[in-house]
Amino acid sequence: MAWRRHGGDMDEDAFSAGALEEPVSADRSHAAARTTWAGRAGVGGGRAALMPSVDEFYGASTQVCGGFWPFSTDMALPVDGVPVGRSLATGAAVCCDPISWFKAGIIEQPSMFVMGLPAIGKSTFVRRQVWGLAALGMHAIIPGDLKPDYAPLTRMLGGQVIRLGAGVGSINIMDPGDVHAALRHVTGDARADMLADWHERRKTLLEIVLTISRSGRADGARTVSDVESNILSTSLQILHEHTGGDAVPPVVADLRDLIQAGPDAVRAAAVFDAPDDDERYRRATRDLIASLHGIANPRGRYGRLFCEQTTEHVDLTRPVDWDISALAQGGDDVVAATLAATWTSAFAAKNKADVLADAGLAPARNHVIILDEMHRALRASPLMVDSLDLLTRLNRQWGVGQIMITHTFADLMCLDTAAQNAKARGFVERSKIKVLGALSRTEVSRFLRSESGLPVSAREEDLLDDWATPTNFRAHAALKGMGKFLIKLGGLPGIPISLELCDLERGGFNDTNAKWH
Repeated sequence: MAWRRHGGDMDEDAFSAGALEEPVSADRSHAAARTTWAGRAGVGGGRAALMPSVDEFYGASTQVCGGFWPFSTDMALPVDGVPVGRSLATGAAVCCDPISWFKAGIIEQPSMFVMGLPAIGKSTFVRRQVWGLAALGMHAIIPGDLKPDYAPLTRMLGGQVIRLGAGVGSINIMDPGDVHAALRHVTGDARADMLADWHERRKTLLEIVLTISRSGRADGARTVSDVESNILSTSLQILHEHTGGDAVPPVVADLRDLIQAGPDAVRAAAVFDAPDDDERYRRATRDLIASLHGIANPRGRYGRLFCEQTTEHVDLTRPVDWDISALAQGGDDVVAATLAATWTSAFAAKNKADVLADAGLAPARNHVIILDEMHRALRASPLMVDSLDLLTRLNRQWGVGQIMITHTFADLMCLDTAAQNAKARGFVERSKIKVLGALSRTEVSRFLRSESGLPVSAREEDLLDDWATPTNFRAHAALKGMGKFLIKLGGLPGIPISLELCDLERGGFNDTNAKWH
């Protein structure tokens, strides 16, 4: 008996049951009848003529068990948070939301940025976040719902839907967040802090709306000057001293009339070197009074949006959605001004709730703010960029999570100045969780990788670009990436998921064809 070593492709007696080497038997018929790893020779034996060569890998368990980039991961998928779908790689369930991951110590800031082309399911993904977080006790604040995407879900959760628009509802920009009434219930340092925050928000909101209302002017003077800003700040404080005890807050017309009357403190703010000079005071305040009159006029550009008392006061003990879909066909300036008003009201109401909780007058609550169509609000004024910049830096201290949504990173790079673009770029960089939908290869390589520094691998870039491909040549064809997202956390390999909807989501609050039923 001789011994033979087999190599390369195997014949019918290439393998025995326990070794790679076997004795050569003179009885070939007996060898042919024997079952080997290649199968049994003969009819019906399933013998494989060729056996593939399989690569072998050697390494420690911490090296080899990590898997192969980018679809496998060397760690268990997170189970904290809202279930968002299944991994496209393993089929395992994936859970993710900014607040749960922050509480679990996975991320340092409770923030998420959702980005992707239109009609791929971004709003559906965020609605899942709102629904899941509600089950975990976190109420959502949606300060500006243009379509509206979130109103049906908010109603289903027992929340509050505040409608705004021409002939629908109003918001008093002199009292964002309905703080006027709350000031009567707090005293001491708590009242001082709430009042200072409220004054600053009112002045900032007025400057934003004034800037927007002055767009298109022939002289190009849009922004509020330093003198006008000083006049506004002084007038707001004097007006509160006169009306702080009233049942309802003042409106824009009251501010206009106060500046027109010209009390001594306002005159000193306008013309400090000659406050008794009536002509100089009229010149200093003429433009500001005219702009305020345009906002206060119910027949003006904004109609009754900002000139009357707030029609429905915000209640943060439940989810809140500002439905501004009545303005969807309005001009960009009206939409931008309304978004500025609703965003400011949301932030002011959240600060009010926190102050009342610290004073023991209300239970402490965490919230998640949904900032959809954020690029439209950011273009309204540089002050909106500054406000959101502050939120993204201090959301952890304020006890609020945030989910920001836009179509592409390029939307954030179209602001007026390089400084504003740099701040907007920081919104993405400081968002610890990036949820990427279908995106073009140019968007990934030029903006995400180059501008924001997000480490996106070549394989992930191929995946996002492939998701942006239409499924067929028909009109309005869906993209291949409908309902598919890549969850990125820092430099870790992304988790590709497919969002799975339940029956309630398919036929309930995600039904965009409800008006046809």
